Amino acid sequence: MNAKNGILGVLDTVVKVAFVLIMIMLISRYSKLAYSYGYQIFNQKPVSTGSGRDVTVTISEGDGARTIGSKLAGAGLITDKKLFLLQERFSEYSGLEKPGTYELNTTMTPEQMIIIMAGGEDALEGNSSKEQTSEGSGSSGEGIEAIDESAEDEQSEGDSEGESEGESESEEAPEGEDGD
Repeated sequence: MNAKNGILGVLDTVVKVAFVLIMIMLISRYSKLAYSYGYQIFNQKPVSTGSGRDVTVTISEGDGARTIGSKLAGAGLITDKKLFLLQERFSEYSGLEKPGTYELNTTMTPEQMIIIMAGGEDALEGNSSKEQTSEGSGSSGEGIEAIDESAEDEQSEGDSEGESEGESESEEAPEGEDGD
């Protein structure tokens, strides 16, 4: 009985060690995969650099992110359909893609493609003009930047009016005192 219990004890230990090693390998592998996907979701890169190539993609009524991802991957605009699905879900334009035919380029990031499909090129250009406005390029943007600029203009006009009113009051005060 002692020999049998000893063998079963060693076998039990070997199975437990093998199970722990397999679990460590699986956790390591899937944690690397999760990190890679997480990194790629928020650090999007285009398929190609330089001038790239233009590709026409048609999105039909009722096409979801999965179908759109398959079409983009088939056209060579993205490298990973599953990654695109996650990028679309985390995008502020998630679910807003409109049916139509779009001219996309391999130098675009998935986010840029989603923006175009959600609101056309105007949405992408509007986004660019907002960035340029915040960098001080002088082009007028829309939305919050435009409101901020008008508020700053009103404030600067108010300051200059206040200064000129203050100057005229100080100039008028001595006259008023002399006149009394």
